[in-house]
Amino acid sequence: MYILILIQSCIISIITFVLTKETLLTFLDEKELYVRNYSGRKVQTSGGFLLLVSILPTSIPFVFIYTTPIHIFYVLMIITLTLSGLIDDILGDDTIKGLKSHILTFFKGRFTTGILKALTDIILGILLSILRTHNIIYIILDMLVFILCINCINLLDLRPGRAIKGFVFFISIITLIAKFVNLHYIIPISTLLLLYIKGEMDEKYMLGDAGANLLGGILGFYAVLVLQPIHKIILFIFQSSLHLLAEIYSLSILIEQVPFLRYLDKMGRMRREER
Repeated sequence: MYILILIQSCIISIITFVLTKETLLTFLDEKELYVRNYSGRKVQTSGGFLLLVSILPTSIPFVFIYTTPIHIFYVLMIITLTLSGLIDDILGDDTIKGLKSHILTFFKGRFTTGILKALTDIILGILLSILRTHNIIYIILDMLVFILCINCINLLDLRPGRAIKGFVFFISIITLIAKFVNLHYIIPISTLLLLYIKGEMDEKYMLGDAGANLLGGILGFYAVLVLQPIHKIILFIFQSSLHLLAEIYSLSILIEQVPFLRYLDKMGRMRREER
C-alpha cells in the first residue's frame, strides 16, 4: 500500500510539473523575475516556485494516512519557505551577500529580506524541534541542524545545478543512514529534480532563493525527522565548518582548485561556446 501511494505521488508530481511548467515560467516572465547569473547571462529566477506547485499535490494522498502534526507542519513549511525565498528574490538587495552581511546591515539600522528569511527559518526550526521532542538539548540541536541545512543549500546556489547536487548528496547519505524511512517526504521532490535540472543546467532558469529555501527546508526537515542525535551532531559539525569556510574563503574558488569537485560541479553545465 505504501509503495503504491509513493508511486502515485511521484506520478502526480511529474504530471503537475509537465502541465504547469510553461505556464509558470510565463508567469515569472511577466513579472520580470530575471537576474544576471555568474557568467552575466540573463536567467529567470525563482524556479523553486515550479517545484513547490508540483510537490504540493503529492502531499494530498498522505493526508489521509498521516494525519499528524508533523505532516501538517511539512506542508505549511514548504509553502512558507518558498514564499519567504520568493520575497527575497523580488525585493532582495543583491549587493548584500551572506548571513554575516545581513546581520551587520540590520545592526546599522537597515532591514533586509535576508533577515526576514533568517527569522522565518528560526521560527520554523523551533516549531519543528518542539514537535519532535521536549528535551531542551535536542530542541536546540534540531533547530540548528534545520537552519544550517537551509543556509547550506543557499550557500551552494551560486552555479547552475550546484545546490541540487548538494541536496542530492546530503539527502542520499541521510537516507542510507536512516535505512530508507519516511521516503514520502523526499521521493517526490527527488523525482522532480530529474525533470527540473536540465533547464537549470542550460541556464534557462535557476532555483533562486525560493528554490534553495525549499530544498534546504526539506533536507533539514528530513534530517531532523530520521537521524539519531549522534548523526545530527556530525551533520551539525560538518555544516558549521562549511559555513565558517564560506565566510573566510570562496567556495567557488575552492571547488575550482579540487579536480574531483570541479568535475562534479561542471557536470551537465553548458559549455561557454554554447551560451
